Amino acid sequence: MISLEIPVDKIPYVRGIEGRKFRDGKWLFPESAAETLVKCGLLDSTYKVKEKEIVQYNLSDFLYKHQKDVVNKALNENGYGLFLDTGCGKTLAGIEIAKHIGKTLVLCPLSIIETAWVDDCHKFYPELRIVNCWADSKEKRLQALNTDADIYVMNYESFKILKDEIRKKKFQCMIVDESSVMKNMKSQITIDILSFINVIPRRYVLSGCPTPNHNLEIFPQMKFCNPDLLGNNYLGFQATYFHQDLENPHVWYQTQEDKDRFFRKLSDSSVFVKKEDCVDLPDKVFLVKEFAINKEQKQYYSDIVNDIKQHINQWSKFEFTAKLMKLREVVSGFVINKDSSITDFDTNKDVILEETLREIGDKQVIVWCQFIHEIEKLAKKYNGVALTSKTKNRDDIIRQFKNGEIQLLFAHPKLLGKGATFINCTYNIYYSLSFSYEEFKQSQDRIHRIGQKNKCTYVVLQAKDTIDNRIYNCLQRKGNAVDELYMEMGIQNFKREV
Repeated sequence: MISLEIPVDKIPYVRGIEGRKFRDGKWLFPESAAETLVKCGLLDSTYKVKEKEIVQYNLSDFLYKHQKDVVNKALNENGYGLFLDTGCGKTLAGIEIAKHIGKTLVLCPLSIIETAWVDDCHKFYPELRIVNCWADSKEKRLQALNTDADIYVMNYESFKILKDEIRKKKFQCMIVDESSVMKNMKSQITIDILSFINVIPRRYVLSGCPTPNHNLEIFPQMKFCNPDLLGNNYLGFQATYFHQDLENPHVWYQTQEDKDRFFRKLSDSSVFVKKEDCVDLPDKVFLVKEFAINKEQKQYYSDIVNDIKQHINQWSKFEFTAKLMKLREVVSGFVINKDSSITDFDTNKDVILEETLREIGDKQVIVWCQFIHEIEKLAKKYNGVALTSKTKNRDDIIRQFKNGEIQLLFAHPKLLGKGATFINCTYNIYYSLSFSYEEFKQSQDRIHRIGQKNKCTYVVLQAKDTIDNRIYNCLQRKGNAVDELYMEMGIQNFKREV
């Protein structure tokens, strides 16, 4: 850091310098601000920024070149963002970092503690001791935390429960996996994680999609890694790299110039790796199979659509979304009634599914669904295995599928959409689709990732002239089906009333 006493009349010149601090009567600036300080006449023109010595670490031979590159960059910094596309091996990168630093705390989704972090550590780093700190009681979690180990892995909820005890453990490193969990500056998990900036000396974030909704979401993640990088204030960061829409003050956008400055700044403490740039993977093939809904389904569907048209301008977006969910139920062959009973239909979607499974033959398949009812119903009907939020032996099922002991797996993307690796499988079928592009992309990457040698085929089942078409079209261009339908149907009704 550059330490200077700044005359009062010169203070306005330094307010735009990111990472500045005022302590004990002096201003502190990052070395990167030297050129600006010279131009302002606050620093002698002969000042030379010390070149940072880059250490070349001796990394594990089994890592791919891109993994070695990003790990080496990260180890040369006390904090760093590793934003690797799903399928690029960020879990191994995280374990390699922990191997070189020492006692490490890892936060990640519960679903990938065992089947990603623990399994990969046992397979590739048998010399390291890793412990799963999740349990069904605080006492058992504390017992795991007090175990002698090199890496301690826990989900975000366990972290919130154990944060006071964690502060006493003298961790050398903290890694937040799937760091988009802290995309909201005001969320409790973000506040809790950021409170460890001055507790754990070396901090890293891992994510394949750090900003699923907006580039503003990067601020808390990078603040955790390098508090000085983007400045001390979120609003200042927002005003520096974004423009406010004058017609809609709640909307902030970026020009190309904004984006260029934004990513140049991020490159000081993070790296973005695209799968196509670093891994030679086989092609993805998408097949859309359409079918017509039957007469009974059409009646239910029409009734819901008419209800939407009559009331959309009176509903909140939440109420509107609930109605869209009912439409999705109908095209999937069932509807949940007000008394919680379920009406099932004979549906052509099942006919297409059966034909597709017959064509695939004895190969392993993941069938992605959106509703617990369809997951359980289809698993029973086609002699597969259902994986839902109610499943207690989830990790066992994932391992059995990896080992080829299960041929047909029915699941929701949220349960398997992050961290799991199924390169033993080359077929995905989308029985029903999520509104979320992130879930759609993450689910694809469960089979299309490092180690996959075969072409990956994705079959999308679509009911003709229904919400299915709109959702898939939006997902292809990363749009938001809920917002688009809400605006479209609301405007149509408004014009009709006028």
